[in-house]
Amino acid sequence: MRPVTHIMICLLSTKMLLLIVKAVLDRDMNIKEGRTSQSRVLEQRDDAQTAYAIVSHRWQDTQEVGYNEMVNLMEMREGEREEVRQRSGYQKILASCERAMGDNFKWLWVDTCCIDKRSSSELSEAINSMYRWYENSTKCYAYLHDVDSPTFPIEQNSEQFGKCKGWPEWFSRGWTLQELIAARDVQFFNKEWAPIGNKRDLADTLEKITRVSKDILVSGLDSGVRSVAQIMSWAADRETTRVEDRAYSLMGLFGVQMPMLYGEGKKAFQRLQLEIIRLSNDHSIFAWDPEGRIRRCGSILADDPSYFRDCDGIWSVEPGWFVQRLESHVQHPSIAGRITPANLMKSAVLAVRRNALVRELSTCSIASGGLQISLPVVPYPGSSSLFRATLGCVASLVGPLMTIDLRSDSACYYRFFGATEQPTTFPRVKPLFLSYYQDDSRRNLILDDRTVSFYGFTRCGTFPRTIVGSFVKLSPTNDMILVIYANDEVMVRFAVGFGYYFGRAWTHIICDESYSQAMSWDGYAKKAYNWMWNRQADLADNDMPRDDLTTSTDSDTASFIKHAHLPRSIWAARFVWGVWYRGNCNVTVDIVLCTGCCCGPLACKTWTADWNGVEAPGAMERAGPSSPTYALYMDGIKMQLLWFPDIEQLGDYGHWDTTFQRSGNIFQDLAADPAYDPIKRKVSTGNGSTMPEDVMTVWASGDNSSRLTLRQPIGLSLPNNQQLVLLLKAQSCRLTGKCLVTSIVHCTTHRGHTRTELCYLSTPQVWRRDVTDDKRRGQFREIRDRFFALLNWSPPVTSASACDSQSPNRKMSAKEAIKYFSAMFGIKYFETHVGKITFFKELATGRSPNPDSGTPDEAQDPSINILVKKLRRRMDQMREIPRQRMRGIKHEIGAMSKTLGIKLLEEMATVYSQAYHAL
Repeated sequence: MRPVTHIMICLLSTKMLLLIVKAVLDRDMNIKEGRTSQSRVLEQRDDAQTAYAIVSHRWQDTQEVGYNEMVNLMEMREGEREEVRQRSGYQKILASCERAMGDNFKWLWVDTCCIDKRSSSELSEAINSMYRWYENSTKCYAYLHDVDSPTFPIEQNSEQFGKCKGWPEWFSRGWTLQELIAARDVQFFNKEWAPIGNKRDLADTLEKITRVSKDILVSGLDSGVRSVAQIMSWAADRETTRVEDRAYSLMGLFGVQMPMLYGEGKKAFQRLQLEIIRLSNDHSIFAWDPEGRIRRCGSILADDPSYFRDCDGIWSVEPGWFVQRLESHVQHPSIAGRITPANLMKSAVLAVRRNALVRELSTCSIASGGLQISLPVVPYPGSSSLFRATLGCVASLVGPLMTIDLRSDSACYYRFFGATEQPTTFPRVKPLFLSYYQDDSRRNLILDDRTVSFYGFTRCGTFPRTIVGSFVKLSPTNDMILVIYANDEVMVRFAVGFGYYFGRAWTHIICDESYSQAMSWDGYAKKAYNWMWNRQADLADNDMPRDDLTTSTDSDTASFIKHAHLPRSIWAARFVWGVWYRGNCNVTVDIVLCTGCCCGPLACKTWTADWNGVEAPGAMERAGPSSPTYALYMDGIKMQLLWFPDIEQLGDYGHWDTTFQRSGNIFQDLAADPAYDPIKRKVSTGNGSTMPEDVMTVWASGDNSSRLTLRQPIGLSLPNNQQLVLLLKAQSCRLTGKCLVTSIVHCTTHRGHTRTELCYLSTPQVWRRDVTDDKRRGQFREIRDRFFALLNWSPPVTSASACDSQSPNRKMSAKEAIKYFSAMFGIKYFETHVGKITFFKELATGRSPNPDSGTPDEAQDPSINILVKKLRRRMDQMREIPRQRMRGIKHEIGAMSKTLGIKLLEEMATVYSQAYHAL
């Protein structure tokens, strides 16, 4: 095995079209003077026998002059000819010809007009020959169209070249890389075609810009290329207009040829890698993404040059050295602590089979869908499918051999990222079939997080890639994406991650326990991403619903709910998702009041989501009896509708027992708003009935004797928009557990009146409330007791709610209560954004109420109502508080109430508001 330096295939010399410099300039002069000219401006020449100059530049799509325009310029009408001559691309050709004339060149090559791109064969031949054409040129003119200074820029300038990482755009393009390296003499010119330096003199600066070593820039590829991966790294940050050109622009650097197939997309880069493997068994081509920044699992081949971004320092090693390093591998500090007799025996076997191993490790054959190659591999502890393979390359000359992780499915091996342990045995050389097939299928998830804004949260972004709208695409092979949410005003941030690990779906929520505004959301995203990535196996195996829960639920309605407490608040993040691999690809993120998960994580629960009906405002669970129902189609979607006599209109809510008990309508107290206008839907039976469209008969399921005749039926359903979703969220506390009429069918009676005949009942997911756990209820009891202490009055304290278990009957002091509330409500934390909070101290230091004024019922029932009554009495005795301070107290309590959502605080805010207005 030998590394690729520059293995140029011997090609028969081909003719290239060159501009005749004098003819181009003379023709343009004749046009200016009004004379005709029929002289040829292009001629075929042998590049190996001709002294010519060549141009390297950044294309300007609408301004360039093509082959046909250059040849037929004189045959154009005057207006068309002048339009061509005014283009910046034509002026560039003239300026380069003038420069070539001044340098005594008769011939010049410019790619825009010297290739007839109408011929696919000529285009393919030109692209395959382009490296040689630049290599054989006498001088190369590199035109930097965005440099207007008289000197070459030697430092990054983000203000002038912001789109190209601070350097002229020429250095960001894919094709200019081989043009810079291949041409022996490169002269740089600014926007005005003034010379600003040459490649040899600027080698140090060019090395800083391109990461191509000075020796290679000055003396060519044969002077110091380390590996395939190193060449790939030079192109990692370069761009091309067409994705295929990211591969085609590198062919000359590797000395390979292949046909051009525009339209094949990133498969072009796969073909390039296979052609390189045919020429050289350089293992560095498998060492992409050494820092684990991309972590794409699957194909052994990279998707594009950016995968080699961190590979500039990789060296490929000769087979003999590879075996020698493998023998001494056991002595490396990374495994020295695991020397065993078995490992020493394997090392001895390597020494005996050295010559055979050199031949074995030097071969690689390409088969359909994979590569047949021998590599040293070692299994990971406790896994029969994960392996670490050793490659014949090193990250530094004094470092160990590089390794990559592989996953096996018994037939093939695939590239893998995510192993967290360390192998404990010595590698064994074995034949492998490395798959270069990349599964490009995607699971499309629909993310609904519209209700997070109710508590002031926003979606900051996604990592490591962006998503379009609410659609998330995941590869089932091994993929992962994070969505970051934050409420910066209360300093709460969390990440929702979901992905696939070996085809198993998983989700997880983690919170930023040490929130800091100094860390941006994407900085936190990287930290959370690394944490989840290293725990994918555990998340997929132990953090997801049990198989019996997944398989026992209906595939169309199965969903699961997961909670995570948000630190420094009584909120929880709720994540609802379906069984993705069975087609339920909806995920919902919501913020709810914590019901106990801060005392310990809540178990993952199942939920029956209704994804089969017409589009609804958020996730819904079907409500009402399963039968009898009436099957109708609304806008072509089959609906199992119910008949209830008490339902009046769309938006009714209430309880369902044996029948629907209407409590009200969500729109009754709202002003008219187009956002709440119902959606009209066409109603049909869907059975091919020949009855008139305005009259149809439907039968109840399982009961042919129960039927309804519908006259002029009209379907109405709730709109699915942000305004209505937030309205349902706003009413979630008041309407917890109730069901909602989300669709109805209106019909016309014999007398011409309209009435509701059928309806569809659902329970919004935001109206779901988990039962508060015992520990949480105990905390609420303690809150009430300590609030009484603030009022200098306390009911008899029982052992269940006492602050001090050793003295269960003693009264709590106001000082203890102040300390307790300051800790529970996070006073120190809240003061950072609402100002100094003195409410509890002022409440405790007010004049004491008459202890005898309390009734026996009050002493026995320390509920919120009684507390508020005592608070009102205290307010009557606190009239001396200045009006300005009353306003501040109202602000303090309001801020805490909105943040914590405690009913007691809401009542406090109401009392203070009334007292303030009474002053």
